Amino acid sequence: MSENSSHVQGFRETKAAKAAERYDRANEVWAEVEADRRAIDERTARLRAMRLARERVVS
Repeated sequence: MSENSSHVQGFRETKAAKAAERYDRANEVWAEVEADRRAIDERTARLRAMRLARERVVS
């Protein structure tokens, strides 16, 4: 019986380790997504400012 509980404990530890790895990877991916979104927002703001400046010069 102790052999079986050892097997179950090993399975639980492996399952917990895999879950922790998935959690860490998900956090990394979300950080990349947020960084990409910030970069897009910054480029959009820069381009908008350039367009507005160009429109002021033309007007």
